[in-house]
Amino acid sequence: MGARGNVLVTGATSGIGYFVAEQLARRGDRVVLAARDPRRAEAATTSIRRQVPGAELEVVLLDLADLASVAAAATRLAAGRPLTALVTNAAVVSYGVRREPPRLTADGYELHLGTAYLGHYALLARLLPRIEEWGTRMVHVGSLSSRVPVGRDPWSRLADPGREPSFVSYARSKVAVTLLHQVLADHLAPGVGSTDLTGSPRHRAASVLAHPGTAVDVLTPERDGIPVSQPTDVSRLSRLIVRGMHGKDGGAAVLVHAATAAGVRNGEVWGPGGRGQLSGSPARVTIAPPRRSESLSRELLRVSAAVTGLALPSGPTRGCRAAA
Repeated sequence: MGARGNVLVTGATSGIGYFVAEQLARRGDRVVLAARDPRRAEAATTSIRRQVPGAELEVVLLDLADLASVAAAATRLAAGRPLTALVTNAAVVSYGVRREPPRLTADGYELHLGTAYLGHYALLARLLPRIEEWGTRMVHVGSLSSRVPVGRDPWSRLADPGREPSFVSYARSKVAVTLLHQVLADHLAPGVGSTDLTGSPRHRAASVLAHPGTAVDVLTPERDGIPVSQPTDVSRLSRLIVRGMHGKDGGAAVLVHAATAAGVRNGEVWGPGGRGQLSGSPARVTIAPPRRSESLSRELLRVSAAVTGLALPSGPTRGCRAAA
């Protein structure tokens, strides 16, 4: 099969990330599965090849909760084939409502922020010169949970986490992902340093935010060897509750569209087009930017650069509103 593109997917061994990888392979794209566990990576590649014979796959070991692993993966990726798209899907997904002790990354940072945000920040900061050279489309995976208030000083939780419900920690990580998208979209916008040192156009690269809606395992097709994170054997009442949702394959379809469709542009937000953005076909959607997004972005970039030693371009953010 002839590959159309070369797409990196983080968190590609389970959940939505797995189905993103499978759907990309079915399109004929070459897929780079970024995974922290070699055994789970092998299971994912076996499953994809079972579904898509002849799929062109590569595995890159990447633990986003370990900045040394991020650096090693970035070095390998920078020296490899140009990436047409990069889907930053990996995250620690938690919906607990009780206050819990914090979990930490290998470097001692709060695990939700450290994985979904800081690891991807470090990866993109290291790859940004190549991303601009290649014209890569970055797809940041947002969430409806980013609407949850996360406090006036949210980034202090990165290095000084405390007890809190895990769904708040998860929401905070998705707010940070949303702001990272805004910063990079502004940097790549035409007219903002629109050529590099060689005179080549930089704004072919793009930053896009996409969210999968409510993607649940009970509505997801089973794949041998691919773990699930939610119950699949549920009551009749539970099935009524999820009627307005879709499976992880449905959520993945939104991300694949954002990564590959010709009509997607820098700065746009994509999600399910159904009622409440819970499910449905991919559509341009509106997500209100976080309150104080400009000041939050500046502080987030400052903290991230201090922690990683890697700086991203900073400037005013335009928010993440897009026409529905």
